[in-house]
Amino acid sequence: MTLEKSLTLKVFTPNGLIHELTELSTINVPLANGYPIGIFPGHAPLIAGTLQGSIRYQRTKQKGEFKLDAGILSIRDNVVVIFTVGELGESEKLQPSIEEIKYNRLMERLVNKLKMV
Repeated sequence: MTLEKSLTLKVFTPNGLIHELTELSTINVPLANGYPIGIFPGHAPLIAGTLQGSIRYQRTKQKGEFKLDAGILSIRDNVVVIFTVGELGESEKLQPSIEEIKYNRLMERLVNKLKMV
């Protein structure tokens, strides 16, 4: 894989750089709008908010993943930078998805209406 056709991923917290991965073929990040984004070499510049969740990446035939708190994503010249509060441990619970939040709100409204009957 040539460097022009690969991605670099850098993850920063207030304490500094915690991940720097090079020669990646793809990166997947959950965006704040509730949808994941697949990033490939040559992606257009972008700045976006991210949700708490799994960052997945692939290098040739090797796949990897780690979990981050919500943050800000920047893509430019095949370099993906994520600014976040920190990395999530395995024991930390991820925030519910947008769909789960909407479902829970709907169920609460239905239960409250049933209580009035």
